[in-house]
Amino acid sequence: MYQYKAVLKSTQEIIAEGHTVEDIEHQIVAFRRAAKKGDHTRSNEQVQIIHVKRAQKEGANLAKEEVVKIV
Repeated sequence: MYQYKAVLKSTQEIIAEGHTVEDIEHQIVAFRRAAKKGDHTRSNEQVQIIHVKRAQKEGANLAKEEVVKIV
C-alpha cells in the first residue's frame, strides 16, 4: 500500500503513488516529460501531493488524506 499519491488538481486524476515524497516527485517529473513525447497534454497543470493516513483495521475506505504540497 502506498503512503503518498500525486493527484492533478483540476481533474483529480491520480498520476503517481509511492512510499516517499521523493518517489512521488520523481514520478511527477516523468509525467511532465511524457508530455514532450506526446503521451498527453496535461504537463502544466498543478499537482497535489497527498499523504494518505490509514489505520490497519478500518481499511482504505476510511483513510484520511492530507495535502503535503502543491507542485
